Amino acid sequence: MKKALKINLSGQIFHIDEDAYEKLKMYLDTISSHFSNVNESKEILSDIESRIAELFREKMSDENQVISAKEVDEVIDIMGRPEEIADEDEMSGGQKNREQRSSRRLFRDPDNAVLGGVSAGLGAYLNLDVLLIRILFIVLTLVGAGTPIVLYIVLWIAVPRAETAAEKLQMRGEKVNVSNIEKAVREEYEDVKENLKKAKNSDSYRRTEDALGSFFKAIGSIIVVFIKIILGFIAFILIMSGIGLLFGTFGFLFFGSHVLPFGHDGGFSHTLPELLQPFVNPDNASMLVIAIMLLVLIPIIAVIYGLFKALFRFKAKDRVLGLGALTVWILSLVAVFMLVYYEGRNYQEGDRVADTKVLAPFASDTLYLSVDSGDLDIIGSENYLNIDHKWYFSEEMDSFYGDIDINVRKSDNEEYKIRVEKSARGRDNDAARQLAQSIMYEFTQKDASLVLDPYYKIERDSKWRAQTVEITIYVPVGKAVKFSNNTEDFLGWINNTEDFSDWELAGKTLVMKDDGLSLP
Repeated sequence: MKKALKINLSGQIFHIDEDAYEKLKMYLDTISSHFSNVNESKEILSDIESRIAELFREKMSDENQVISAKEVDEVIDIMGRPEEIADEDEMSGGQKNREQRSSRRLFRDPDNAVLGGVSAGLGAYLNLDVLLIRILFIVLTLVGAGTPIVLYIVLWIAVPRAETAAEKLQMRGEKVNVSNIEKAVREEYEDVKENLKKAKNSDSYRRTEDALGSFFKAIGSIIVVFIKIILGFIAFILIMSGIGLLFGTFGFLFFGSHVLPFGHDGGFSHTLPELLQPFVNPDNASMLVIAIMLLVLIPIIAVIYGLFKALFRFKAKDRVLGLGALTVWILSLVAVFMLVYYEGRNYQEGDRVADTKVLAPFASDTLYLSVDSGDLDIIGSENYLNIDHKWYFSEEMDSFYGDIDINVRKSDNEEYKIRVEKSARGRDNDAARQLAQSIMYEFTQKDASLVLDPYYKIERDSKWRAQTVEITIYVPVGKAVKFSNNTEDFLGWINNTEDFSDWELAGKTLVMKDDGLSLP
């Protein structure tokens, strides 16, 4: 049993015995070494490999899918052995013997083509003068009412074009071996070089070269001007945008602005210092505002200044100014990181307090749950920030509000209950617990109607420390709860056997079962 290898030869995949592979590799290496100093070596080697691949393909059959050493020897005999190539180089000053003939193949001849090279290919195949073939086509066209034209088009489509030196040799019936391939490639190379040399020395070439040079120079100048106009326009737009951003930032920092999409109306009417009041200690708020201002404004001003210099092409000795601005910007960045880290410590611990109350007895078997519509209208007119929950700031900035989460669970006895759980974060657990206890929240009950405040309130002095309020209603088994439509935005995860989403529960009446709320 022999080991077989898979090789890629001229873009075609072959399976070959290991010993055959070594013999083929040695042969190709010898050929490559022989033509290493020839300018056309790449083209010669490519055509040789293409011809070898063609010969291998001819020897393949359904019973024989692996190239053996025997097939490699046969191909080498056809192509010519390396020692024969060296001997032929010494004959007649390097002239090779091309008298040996083989069967011709029909190709289209691109070198002598007028249209598709069909006539030239037929002339080579039939060993006739191509002029005679063309005259014959013309005469037959006049006599045959266009039939030869159809024949010409069919041959143009069906007959392959002779691309490689091996195919051109086959077209002329010459033996396709290494010597003839080398000679054909060299002749083609010399013809192209000679034609190019004649063209470069001609007056028409020089005139064409001068005309093309002038044309491309003019085109280049137009493109440069066009690019300058576009870049100038872009620079102008960026300058105006930068100035607008500069004024918008100043307005937001110190005067209140509507350039940022915080509020329900697309803007926020408070300045940055006012916004920071609930979150940052007063001693640090001013420093943080200044640091943020410098961090944002210095790059904007630098970009605007640089665009002005580029647009109007003025020079200035501003290196010291630039270094100074960079230093201030870096210090501002460090200050912002330090202040954010310091203030972030106020959120490192969390705690919660809870109060559970039994609702006053009522005659109905259904609890009617709703939120205070009056509070909804009042809060709806305020500005808000969306930080996990919605946080609403009063216009006077003396307090702010957060929305609640409503849950419903099964009661452990026959009584309706309400549990108010408040949570907050702080520098330690004691601070977090004090902040949670300071949260203001109310609800009212009138008979079977329970009205919840939709938001809890936090005084400004208490600071915002991620406070939340969660309301849990406990419903006895067999009793019902009816959700008002206005509870839709406040319902949390509520277990029910109907697979209703939380917002789908609004407006429905459900009965508490052992496994959760269900439709009556």
